[in-house]
Amino acid sequence: MSAARQVAYGGPLHRIANKPVKGGGARIALMPDHPAIREGRTLFRSRVVHPDVSPRLLVSGENQRKIGKRITKGRWKGFPLYTLTLEERATCPRTCGEWSTCYGNNMNWSRRHVAGIDLEVRLIAEALSLAERHPNGFAVRLHILGDFYSLAYVDLWANLLAEVPQLHVFGFTARDPEDDIGSAVAALNYDWPDRWVVRFSGIDSLVIDTAADSQHVLCPVQTGKTDCCGTCGLCWTMDRPVEFVRH
Repeated sequence: MSAARQVAYGGPLHRIANKPVKGGGARIALMPDHPAIREGRTLFRSRVVHPDVSPRLLVSGENQRKIGKRITKGRWKGFPLYTLTLEERATCPRTCGEWSTCYGNNMNWSRRHVAGIDLEVRLIAEALSLAERHPNGFAVRLHILGDFYSLAYVDLWANLLAEVPQLHVFGFTARDPEDDIGSAVAALNYDWPDRWVVRFSGIDSLVIDTAADSQHVLCPVQTGKTDCCGTCGLCWTMDRPVEFVRH
């Protein structure tokens, strides 16, 4: 009988050990005529679930190698970290530079949540519950997969920021900062600079093929200089562009 594959323990901040990304530009690239590309959806339709049947929407960052359970430095020090995963492509603009090479193509186990009013109603309930559990504050990473899919969805986050002072958000979007949805996201960066930091792809969040291509600040988690987002904090504290090696 063959030995079971062993997965290294990730320590106190995440369940599975992280590994530095060597970087070779090796994402799965889908052809233009692939159904997932034509239909604007994930490769893994069985991993898309309705919010009503999901055990939770906001999942502890300890379940993500690169996120971590809590923040250990900076102005958000001590905040527990949570993540939200939507369906890639289904919620993303077709102008996204990674439309065919989305790293979701490699994430066959991730649970994606169906976007819409049911998601938004449950997000309100979960945010209020987390505020009670963490009265000193908590942070949410938007989005592991997916993007801001409507103005109503952005408005939801605006209302949560106003009503739930414990909530802090960081993340990324492929939206154009000059279109309706993108400009609404950008407005939250301006209105809530200490609690909402969402970077725009191609502007202050860049994808590069190898570490040697870096011209700005390369993600320290990818290079092994820090353990996870929780031990880093650059994405929500630094004004310079952050680069990520395609993986």
